[in-house]
Amino acid sequence: MNSIQLMSDDDISKELGQRFDRVRRHKRIKDKVVLEKSGVSSSVLAKFRSGKGTITLKTFIKLLRSIDELDQIAPLLNLPEVTSLIKKEPVLPKRVRSKESKKDAFVWADEVPADQQESDL
Repeated sequence: MNSIQLMSDDDISKELGQRFDRVRRHKRIKDKVVLEKSGVSSSVLAKFRSGKGTITLKTFIKLLRSIDELDQIAPLLNLPEVTSLIKKEPVLPKRVRSKESKKDAFVWADEVPADQQESDL
């Protein structure tokens, strides 16, 4: 099989339908059970398996659930690990202000070091 990047949308859809049907048959699940569990009509299921029709993402989820294969799409969700939910984010300041330069900062006369004072003589 070619890389999925080289496949057309129709080819990918057809391949998904065929793989769904192979897994269903491998698990020995009857169409009747798939239809009952998913609530999908037989014509929609037939179109999906043949690749001649389109289905919604919700219908695809229902079909995967009906054959106990919903976990196959978990990598697409990229669910975070439980440990990452426990980690605390660093507390950031509400505002960021620029720091004043020491040259421009106001200094009282009696705070100026003696070596920097100008003489009046």
